[in-house]
Amino acid sequence: MRLFAALVPPPPVLDHLERALDAVRSRPAAALRWVPRENLHLTLAFYGDVPEGAVPDVAAGLELLAERTAAPEIWLSGAGAFSGRTLWCGVSGDVGGVQRLMVGAGVAVAERAEDVPPRPHMTVARSGRRARGLGDAVLGDTVRALSVYRGPLWRAEEIVLLSSHLGDGPAGAPRYVLEASVPLA
Repeated sequence: MRLFAALVPPPPVLDHLERALDAVRSRPAAALRWVPRENLHLTLAFYGDVPEGAVPDVAAGLELLAERTAAPEIWLSGAGAFSGRTLWCGVSGDVGGVQRLMVGAGVAVAERAEDVPPRPHMTVARSGRRARGLGDAVLGDTVRALSVYRGPLWRAEEIVLLSSHLGDGPAGAPRYVLEASVPLA
């Protein structure tokens, strides 16, 4: 099972983001593969393929992290692109708190933890086959349009442990299943 730890924004934050994304989803950005609302999250750590029996151990590691970590207050802001293929919204506010969660969540299963991404972010779209030949221009225009975005402040009150089932969601998107939820201090 593919497993990862994440922060999931509350519905009002996602509502606000959806309104901003709706404004940029028209052509040519319609060629991007937009992440379904139910899959939007800030990844803390990706553990890759782990045995199903590992879930309790990973959850226990996240519980230890959560006991000693204050819930960061953050908001989504701005946008960028990774490798000309991935459109993301940035994070502002207690970025250091989110980075500490990323490092701590990675340690929960040290042998499966990946390097900490350069910045906390939420992937909102990817360029796919439909965007070939448009990629950099479409992403660049969309990044510029979202660069002034600032979402509402929210407190990340829990870490969720999700399994990812590739291709099982709508339109071939991954389907995420909640395996555990750990409240932050």
